Amino acid sequence: MRILIIDDEVAISKIVTKFLEQAQHEVFSAATALEGLEKNGILKPDLILLDLHLPDMDGIQILSKLNEAVSPPSVVVITGEGSVDTAVTAMKMGAEDYLEKPIDMEKLKLVARKIEVKRGLQREVATLRQSQMEMYRKDYLFLSDPEMQKLYAEVEQVAQQDKVTVMILGETGTGKEHVARLIHALSPRAARPFVELHCGSLPESILESELFGYEPGAFTDAKRQKQGLFEEAQTGTVFLDEIGELTPSVQMKLLKVLEQKSIRRLGGNREIPLDVRIVTATHRDLEKEVKEGRFRADLYYRLNVIPLSIPALRQRPDDIAQLAHFFFKESCRAFNKKLSLLSDDVLAALKNYSWPGNVRELKHVIERLVVTSKSASLSVRDLPKEIREMKALPPETGKRVLSRDQSELENIKRALIETKGNKSNAAKLLGITRKTLFNKIQKYGLKAD
Repeated sequence: MRILIIDDEVAISKIVTKFLEQAQHEVFSAATALEGLEKNGILKPDLILLDLHLPDMDGIQILSKLNEAVSPPSVVVITGEGSVDTAVTAMKMGAEDYLEKPIDMEKLKLVARKIEVKRGLQREVATLRQSQMEMYRKDYLFLSDPEMQKLYAEVEQVAQQDKVTVMILGETGTGKEHVARLIHALSPRAARPFVELHCGSLPESILESELFGYEPGAFTDAKRQKQGLFEEAQTGTVFLDEIGELTPSVQMKLLKVLEQKSIRRLGGNREIPLDVRIVTATHRDLEKEVKEGRFRADLYYRLNVIPLSIPALRQRPDDIAQLAHFFFKESCRAFNKKLSLLSDDVLAALKNYSWPGNVRELKHVIERLVVTSKSASLSVRDLPKEIREMKALPPETGKRVLSRDQSELENIKRALIETKGNKSNAAKLLGITRKTLFNKIQKYGLKAD
C-alpha cells in the first residue's frame, strides 16, 4: 500500500516511515500542508496520515481539500493531547480513524491493515464491475430489428461522449435501464460505478437524502454522515429512471447539480465537486409536461441533450423470438434446468401476443415457463392463458407515430383487453402499481368497471 505522512515533526515521520516500511508499505512524507497536497496529486496514495496541526494550514482545511478529489485517499488523522474533539470533527468529514501522539505503533499497524483490506476490496469490486460490463456488452448486442440496430449504433456513438446527458424515451418495460447500462458499459467510465434510482419510488424527503446525502443532525434520524448516490457514483454514471416523477423542489436541485457540477449534502454548507455522467429515462411526454407547467423547461433542455427512443416490442415482432431464446437460455442456466429449445409453435404464440408490458413482460413469462416446467420440452399449453388464448387485436396501423400519451392509452387498453378487465393483472403487465393504473384510467376517461 502507498502511504503519505503529512507531519511537520520530522522525527515522528522517520519513526513511522521505518515502521511502515518494515510492514512492506511504500512510504513518503511531507512536512507542510502545501507539500503534502502536491505529493498527494502526484503519488495518489492509498492512505494519508495527516497531522492536524501544521504550520501553514489547519488539518481540517487539508482534509476538506483532499475530499474534493474524484477518488480521495483514505485519511487517518494524527492529533496531540487535548485535540480529540478536532479528531472527531475530522472523522465526521470522512477521516477513517485517528491516532493520538505519541503514536501507538500496534494501533497504527491495525489501522493500516484495515485500510489495506478495504482498498483491496474496492479494487476487486472495480475489477468485477469491469468484468460484468464486458459480459453485458457481449451478450446484449444481438437484436436484428432495423430500429434497434439504429438505436445500438447511436448508443455506441453517444457512450464515448461521456460528459453529455442522455434521455432515454420509451414505454414502460421496453428496456430503458438496459440501454442506460449499455451506455455505461461502452463508455470510458465502464470500470466506475453505475448507480440507479427510480424517481417515483420514494417520497420527496427520502429521495433528496438518497440523491444528495446528509450531514449529522440534518434531520431527526441523521446520526452520522451519509454519502448520496451522486457521490457514490463519482467518475461513473447516475441513472435516474422515470425522471418525470420528480417534484418541483427536487427538479430545481437537480438543475443546480447540472449547472454547477457539484452537490451539497442536506444540512451541509460545503459544495462537493462532481464528475458523473447523468442518464435519465421516462415514459412520459415531457414536452407536454413542460407546456402544462409540471416539469421545468430549463431542466428538460439540460437533460434532453441526447434523446434516444426505444420502440415498443409489438412494433418489432422479429425481436420477440430472439429475446425469448436469450431469456430462455439465461433462465435455464439460472435455475439449473435442462430443457429443449423453444418450439416453433411456442414462438408463434409469443409473436402473436401484443406484449403490453413489453420486454419486461416477455422476460417474466419465460422465467415462469422455465421455473414451472414439468417436462424437458415446453408446449403452447404451458403458456399463460392470456397468451395461449390470444385473439388477434386490431393491428397497429403501419409505422404511425403516436404521442407518448396516445401510446400509453393504447397500451392500457390492450392490457385491459388481454386480462379481461382485471386491473391487478393489467397493472402487472404494464409494470405499474394498481393505484397508478386507476389514476391513468381516470386520466384517459376509460371505464373503470
